[in-house]
Amino acid sequence: MQSFTKTYSATAIGIALRMGLLSLDEKLMDIFPGKGEHQPFSDQLTVRNLLRMGTGMQSLSGFDGDWVDNFLRHPIEKEPGTAFFYNSVGSTMLGAIIRQKTGKTLHQFLAEYLFPKIGIDGNHLGWVRLPDGMEIGGSGLFATLEDNLRLMKLYLDGGVCNGERILDEEYVKLATSAQIANGPAPYVEGSSGYGFQMWMCSRPGCFRADGAMGQYGFVAPKEDMIIILHETMDGRQADTILSYFYHLLDSGVDKDLGTEADAQALQRRLSCLSLPAPHYGPRGNKEGFSGRWKVTGGRFHMGLVTGGIMQRYFPVDLIDSFSIAFSGDTCLLTIQEGERVQHLVAGLDGSTRRNQAVFPKNPVSMLDMACSFAGENELRFECRMVETCSAYEVRMTLQGDQIAIEKVYGSCDPEPGAEHQATAVRM
Repeated sequence: MQSFTKTYSATAIGIALRMGLLSLDEKLMDIFPGKGEHQPFSDQLTVRNLLRMGTGMQSLSGFDGDWVDNFLRHPIEKEPGTAFFYNSVGSTMLGAIIRQKTGKTLHQFLAEYLFPKIGIDGNHLGWVRLPDGMEIGGSGLFATLEDNLRLMKLYLDGGVCNGERILDEEYVKLATSAQIANGPAPYVEGSSGYGFQMWMCSRPGCFRADGAMGQYGFVAPKEDMIIILHETMDGRQADTILSYFYHLLDSGVDKDLGTEADAQALQRRLSCLSLPAPHYGPRGNKEGFSGRWKVTGGRFHMGLVTGGIMQRYFPVDLIDSFSIAFSGDTCLLTIQEGERVQHLVAGLDGSTRRNQAVFPKNPVSMLDMACSFAGENELRFECRMVETCSAYEVRMTLQGDQIAIEKVYGSCDPEPGAEHQATAVRM
């Protein structure tokens, strides 16, 4: 969910507030006695200022060592509450507050007091976690479209679900309205104010949860509408994406649920939709590619890349060597990552094969792969990480006893500045 995760973390704080476990203006130094150090403005570092990205910090403290202590020692350069600074470590601190107050992890707390009440099956949610077991509350959640719809409906309905109040009405109002100015920004939709771990939209009254590369939970209260979107798109396109939502609202929303025949027609339409089929190209220089290869230059990996600060703490495992073998309508790619060996199967018949891969420190495992020859000496692996928004191609070009490798992402590259090329020689 990338930063859509933040809205889940803020919801946990809202529930704890209703339970009387904390207050918005409670000081972090009081919540974590013995952690951090007193410095200018440290007595103004409150739960409220964490929620609205108003810590006064102008840089990120990171997740090294005792990261809670490090956060509370990190320089506070401006008066908290006066300046917006997007702080994903601060968002993860919200989960640390829940753990400190309740003895439960963020997931355990939500699984008890939120998920079953709004219809989310907490057993199928996954988290990226820190070494101390803390869920990364700023960007570490794996959830579904329906999960996110249920969460945002709780806010649209003022904190009530099935007649039970889960969040105080006042907390919902604060969370979904501008609590701090966040402009100027290069994009209109990043300059319209920020609530409690949610963005305000340029269209008055609308708000959204927002995760990098297009994970949106858009709410238009006036129209009683929620739009949940998962896509893979450069974050700089937010203005364009939101403009589509506004156009839909301006075109008029038909609240008639339609007839049973309409529902059946929609179901037929949905059942016909699919991703494009992989390329079909079974013929090429199989003998030339077959065998074992050692990576001698550049970077080559099949792993899950996290964005921003997370790349430092969850680096991908680079491939030291690999082997290629063809059998009927499949290709077996065996990769060596340090001490670990993984056997990945790709379809050579215009269809994918599903692999249960290992991506350390991440809860994802499903990797769909197909391969094809784009030419006599060019072999391409199409890879889709089913539980994420990432899809890419690994293009291998045979050049004598060497293979030139290039990794090309579909529509959004999660590895800014990283090298995507490597060279391998026959072993």
